[in-house]
Amino acid sequence: MSHSKKLVFIVGSLRRGSFNRALADYAAEVVGKRAEVEYLEYADLPLMNEDIEFPAPAAVARVREQVESADGVWIFSPEYNFSYPAGLKNVLDWLSRPQVAGDFDAAVSLTDMPVAISGAGGKAANANVRRQLVELLEYVEASIVGGEGEGFVLPASAWQTGVYEIPEWDKTRIALQAEDLLAALP
Repeated sequence: MSHSKKLVFIVGSLRRGSFNRALADYAAEVVGKRAEVEYLEYADLPLMNEDIEFPAPAAVARVREQVESADGVWIFSPEYNFSYPAGLKNVLDWLSRPQVAGDFDAAVSLTDMPVAISGAGGKAANANVRRQLVELLEYVEASIVGGEGEGFVLPASAWQTGVYEIPEWDKTRIALQAEDLLAALP
């Protein structure tokens, strides 16, 4: 008996009205009933600090459990100063740490996990953050789906109104990316 597939979406922006949250919401629509989609809530995570690493704080344990129970992860991230947002880096740092003190050889939460990357932003389409995420995900031995993923240039209207109306071509690209990620799930 097969279980239904589960995806965890990690949105790099914590801002209400985030353009990348809008992109993730559209991706969730595309995935539809083919997989359960959960959003990772991580605003309450403490900053990664080895002094509090063991035992893991409750928020860290919750986030790890949610990711580890998933069949795949999709990261939607803006680019802040040519890099990933601090909150996203923090959650990825916690997900990349050993879960048993001194056991640096064991798998971590993202090891072998199929992970897709998307980002909506300025004219460079978040190329820097997507490249850096690939480097980080390769380091933790995640199974990256689609290389550097898909970058989306926000229309001028989004910056003016704060609303991201996703263009049809970009919707097609998200749909193709969803197909690739769903196909990569175990």
